[in-house]
Amino acid sequence: MKSHQTWYFDGPWTGAATVPGCLTVTAGQAWLTRDRDPVDHVLQAGERLRLARGDRITAEPWQAGRTAGLAWQPDAPRQPGLAFLGWAGRGAALLARALAGPLLVLARKADAMASRAQSCICAGESIASSGAAK
Repeated sequence: MKSHQTWYFDGPWTGAATVPGCLTVTAGQAWLTRDRDPVDHVLQAGERLRLARGDRITAEPWQAGRTAGLAWQPDAPRQPGLAFLGWAGRGAALLARALAGPLLVLARKADAMASRAQSCICAGESIASSGAAK
């Protein structure tokens, strides 16, 4: 079945899912049976049936002489890189947490050193302005 396909039928219809997705009844009532599935499904407009890749389905309108409509909505394609990015993102978060403690300690030490240096500069300026330094 093609992506985002809708069709109407008044007799038996057979199709197969090339990718996982949902088959939704858009009009009337439809009787649906899936190969190797012991359960038949009678769906009304708005109801759907999930299909796995390779599922073969036979559909007929529930009432003879009536028309039913079906719409095929494939699942969004999985992008193989996304799983890897998920793990990479988790790894980056773990690394950031591991480095956060030591970096915070270094930042505090640098702040303390800067404060001492600023104090020394200010003391030197006050000595120079008082005329004590010649």
